[in-house]
Amino acid sequence: MLSHLCLFVNIGSASPLDPFYSKPQQLPAVIVQGYTSTEWNQQFPDLPSTSLGPKQSKSILLPQPNIDEALLLVEHLTSKDIDAWMDQLVIHTHNSTGDYDDPNLQGQWYIDSLNMFELWSYSRGSAEVNVAIVDSGIDISHPDLANKLVAPYDAFSEDNDPSPNIGEYCWQGAGNTICDEHGTAVAGISVAEANQHGIVGMCPECSLIPIKMLGEGPAPLSEDVAAMEHAIANNAAVINNSWGYSVPMQAPAALVNVIERAQTETRDGKGAVVVFAAGNDNRELIHGELCGISGVICVSAIDSYGRPTAYTNYGSNIDLAAPSATVSIAPDDSLTTNFGGTSAAAPVISGLAAWILSVKPELSSVEVADLIIRTAEQSPLITPDDMGHHEKYGFGVVHPTNILEILYPAEFEEATKGGCNSLSGYSSSVKFYPIIMGLIGLVGLVRRQ
Repeated sequence: MLSHLCLFVNIGSASPLDPFYSKPQQLPAVIVQGYTSTEWNQQFPDLPSTSLGPKQSKSILLPQPNIDEALLLVEHLTSKDIDAWMDQLVIHTHNSTGDYDDPNLQGQWYIDSLNMFELWSYSRGSAEVNVAIVDSGIDISHPDLANKLVAPYDAFSEDNDPSPNIGEYCWQGAGNTICDEHGTAVAGISVAEANQHGIVGMCPECSLIPIKMLGEGPAPLSEDVAAMEHAIANNAAVINNSWGYSVPMQAPAALVNVIERAQTETRDGKGAVVVFAAGNDNRELIHGELCGISGVICVSAIDSYGRPTAYTNYGSNIDLAAPSATVSIAPDDSLTTNFGGTSAAAPVISGLAAWILSVKPELSSVEVADLIIRTAEQSPLITPDDMGHHEKYGFGVVHPTNILEILYPAEFEEATKGGCNSLSGYSSSVKFYPIIMGLIGLVGLVRRQ
């Protein structure tokens, strides 16, 4: 398993849990945010920079001769109120353990459990909605993905081909084959095309920004920032992150900064919905980790019986639970039936968020996140706390038909009047539609406290 090993030199005030965090290995380079490379080089020609991600990126890298000079530069720049941090060595980890004649749809039990066919009767999504999958290699030639690509990018190798590399993640020693299925499977769960081939994604007509960020071995934090900048530059509506750090650690400030920008800068200021997998260490998430970033949707995993998986992380930052989708596509036009982990739960939420923005593009990222969380339903297997939260289920299990009812109340009210048994459980919230819409956003008052 891979993971991230990252911290910042200028974190700020110490947390009581700081000893639990990993100590970073610093690199002789400085990440600066708030300038394009062109702006920086014009203003500071003696400190040449390179863009992290696209040329218009507001994150840049200043290579330095050694660690000491980089530290001095960070101190100098921060004294001038310039956002600057040390680059660091990081190691990523995967968070994984009818009309529709796609041959493997029948095996997608999570599609049935979420009742996605009802949502698809309204829309299969929109090509105007770009879903960024930040992950390991993604097979952009797969028939379920090839026709929906927007700006493929490899932040790990710094090129435009995010395809899996031969020999990566070959745990059984099969070094001459493509073993990396993770990124392709994640992308398939969210946006695989309904095309008489493979499977069907949660938002089958949405577009895909495939971004490879994970590779074997350590990598600089600047690659993470570049991946997010690429998603911003290409107008991502949703950014899925089925990855995390190998050890509990504070989310690096440069990464927090660019993720928070993503939530407000894309889609003409309405922002991107950012989703993170909770992780698979069967431990409590601590303060300051990736899942604690303001506005991020943190997703735990449940199995086909609605029970928390044995490995899912838990804690106050869990927002909701989703099925760990075990069936998805894999490279070379193949199929995986043993995918899983919170890696497979997060893209369920990302695909659902993309579907919502396909039918209601006027919603902000905050409104979409709160709608998904507000309409979740707590499992009858547990008792939530006084705030309606549970350490493993968050504010409940995702419930797409509740979302459909909120977005299309007139249709649901008409259906209940007609005695449609399948919708009879929804009539109460239809009556209170104006109140529910007024409450959307209040979840944010409970989250991240």
